[in-house]
Amino acid sequence: MSTDEQLSELKDRISQMSNEELLKIVEVEYDDYRIEALTFAEEELGKRGIPFEKPAIEDDDEQTDSVAPPESYQPCGNCGGPVRAGFLFADKELTMFFSDTNEERFVHSLVCSACGDMRLVVDMHTDVED
Repeated sequence: MSTDEQLSELKDRISQMSNEELLKIVEVEYDDYRIEALTFAEEELGKRGIPFEKPAIEDDDEQTDSVAPPESYQPCGNCGGPVRAGFLFADKELTMFFSDTNEERFVHSLVCSACGDMRLVVDMHTDVED
C-alpha cells in the first residue's frame, strides 16, 4: 500500500469518528498520534464546526517569545521535512476577512525546507488593528 493510500485510509477512518473521539485526539491524547492524524482530526472538527483547544507546544530548546506560529514546529505533511514560518507581503501583510463576523485575521505561511510545500494558516488569536 502506498503512502498516499495509507493517508487516504487514515483520513477516512478519522472522518468516521465521533466528535468526542476527535476532541480526545486533539486535546488530550495528541502525544500518542502522528502529525498527519492530528491534522486530519483538526480538519474534520473544523468541517463539523466543532471548536477545540490546541495544546501549547512546550519545547525547552525554543524561545518562548518566538513570533512563529506553533504550527511551524510540525514536520511537512507532504515529505516530513522541516517547516519554516514566513509572512506573505503585497503592499501589506496578508489577512483574511470573515464577513459573517466582520473580523480580520493575519495569514501566516509555512514552507517546507525540503520540498517547498506551502501551507497557509490563519492566526485566529491576533486581531488585526486598523
